[in-house]
Amino acid sequence: MITFNDALDVAMICVRKWSQNAAVTEVTLIRDVYGKVTLLIDNTTSIDDFDKDSLATILHSDMGAYFSGRVYWKKLSNSQKRMEERERIIIDLIENERIFWKVDGNIQYFLSERAIAKKAWVYRWKKAEAVWPYEEAVNGTKVITFYSFKGGMGRTTSLAGVALSLVRQGKNVMMVDTDIEAPGLATLFLDEEAITKGVLDYLIEHEINPGIPLTDFVCDIAEPSLLDEDEGQLFLMAAGKVDENYLQKLARIDYQDNRDGYLREAMKELLSAIKNNYDVDYILVDARAGFHDMGGIAVTQIPHGVVLFGNDSRQSWDGITQVLRTIAEGHEEDFPVMIVNTMCPKPTADDFAPARQRFIRKSHTICVENYYDENSKIPGIEAEGEVHFPELIPFNDELLRGIELYSDESPERKQRVSAYKSILTGESYKKIAERIGKWFGEE
Repeated sequence: MITFNDALDVAMICVRKWSQNAAVTEVTLIRDVYGKVTLLIDNTTSIDDFDKDSLATILHSDMGAYFSGRVYWKKLSNSQKRMEERERIIIDLIENERIFWKVDGNIQYFLSERAIAKKAWVYRWKKAEAVWPYEEAVNGTKVITFYSFKGGMGRTTSLAGVALSLVRQGKNVMMVDTDIEAPGLATLFLDEEAITKGVLDYLIEHEINPGIPLTDFVCDIAEPSLLDEDEGQLFLMAAGKVDENYLQKLARIDYQDNRDGYLREAMKELLSAIKNNYDVDYILVDARAGFHDMGGIAVTQIPHGVVLFGNDSRQSWDGITQVLRTIAEGHEEDFPVMIVNTMCPKPTADDFAPARQRFIRKSHTICVENYYDENSKIPGIEAEGEVHFPELIPFNDELLRGIELYSDESPERKQRVSAYKSILTGESYKKIAERIGKWFGEE
């Protein structure tokens, strides 16, 4: 029985079996929201009705319910009426949105996917430009997304550590929690009373009340035990306050992009507002784990660079592989990406060296197969600074008890903040911050 996984290959085989395939130069397979396949055929000569019917018979027979019953032809026969304007518009739309798939014999095959959701992950025909040009980011505000496929990888903690490391370099940093379905970043820096509004509130309010000041959604982190006077400034835009209104606001976010491009444009407006109202060098975005729609936008459609967190597990590698593939197909070759191996053995542990080499080998293999351009020189496995060569964050059980980077001015709480600051500005997080800086020519 034909399944979703087989349908495209079977469609190609059907064309191969068809007696008139020599007249075909290109075939575009359009898979609709149900998974059914329509064909757009570019034929060098006109095909008569009998031969068209024979192809339809093969498709119905071999593909079953996965054939939509529709085939578009670019060149019509003399006996047919002139192509309707509506059909011509449809064909133009398909060709503008398709991506190259493969070559079979003398025929080139293209794909056009019509998805309901996850569009940021699967619409690879749309080249994903950053929220503003990379050249502008080099000497201005840079947007960096922190992402992990699985939860519990230390992504949010790492973002906090990198933010503090950048601040110690004198950089001004804005942290933005786009994980609005499972907020967490703000709890590291603020007590419950200090969180009033955030990203979710902005997404609701910015269209209804465009005059509301951005400062209503942003918190200035000024904990004396955390930041010194000669360091940069640190700001935080929480996901929002999880109260009795939170779910009602969350229920009004258009994740399925029914208004085409709405969520990306809303996030673009938010980041542009931050850039225009705050003198920050970096905007660090905490993205939703998994293949979430908001996470897809945060990873593929707005940043100037992405930091991917994972460990040496099958689940983690499966996610990293898909994300690297999406980034490679939607961006230019030099788009900055970093892989971080989290919760790995400490450098002093006996199993550190073999675990590190195992992770590097796996990372290199995945990047060669899914990310690096086969037409360019593939970096060697020990090439530091390349996408596959990871930064390391060893497991630290002191962080398992929860992180609080704010105090009530009592000596005990201030000492606790200082202890966490010491961990989060350690060598591991500092290296990630330095490597991000090198993406933009900073030393």
